[in-house]
Amino acid sequence: MMRVEEISRRGFLAAGAASVALVGVGGFGAVTKQADAAFVRPPGAASGAELVASCDRCQKCLQACPYGIVTPVPLAESLVAYGTPTIAYEHGFCDFCMKCVDACPTGALAYGGLAERDMGVAVVVRDACVAWDWAGCTVCKEECPVEGAITLDEQDRPVVHPDYCDGCGKCEQVCPSASLRAYDASVENKGIVVVSRASVAAHASGSIGSEELQTGRFARAGEALAPHTKGVHPDGPDATREAGGAA
Repeated sequence: MMRVEEISRRGFLAAGAASVALVGVGGFGAVTKQADAAFVRPPGAASGAELVASCDRCQKCLQACPYGIVTPVPLAESLVAYGTPTIAYEHGFCDFCMKCVDACPTGALAYGGLAERDMGVAVVVRDACVAWDWAGCTVCKEECPVEGAITLDEQDRPVVHPDYCDGCGKCEQVCPSASLRAYDASVENKGIVVVSRASVAAHASGSIGSEELQTGRFARAGEALAPHTKGVHPDGPDATREAGGAA
């Protein structure tokens, strides 16, 4: 049986108390900034602030996900967004089966809108990506389910095309960098990771360093990267769909 991390009542109340404290110290701007942090969200999520306002932390989306990739935002990462759903691609990727959306009772995850099947965008972490040091690793390109989302440059290094990529996370899941670079704790454990299109990290040109990723992964940019508009994308375990096409 899939293990689901549960949010204790005490933890939920603690998050609420911390939010009140933030209001007292930094005003509503501080709360809004934390609420709208650039986490990668499940399909159907609008802005971070809207999701935080609508989500009742019931965790039904976590329980509904057949791949175990929906997980709560940890308290250490956000006091305000604590317990709302984010995505972790260590053990799976999203094929947009939409079971999380179907399970959501509050509309925090919903059909319609640009975010319905656009979760984020992959970025190459150049100091973790094996292809930047040694030739031959093309796993992310080979495993990407959307043709054209990842190509190789003249040195056989991966390049992500945001207008094709929908942030499904297959590339991050299969990236072998964690085992090949286990000797170096200073870099990310994946050579390619998915970030929110609203994040500073999403605006990196071609690639990003581990340090830049850490500072820009959850930081919200002034303007979100445009959603994908091209390619044929996963649409459940047995179907595909052109970008912008109906479900």
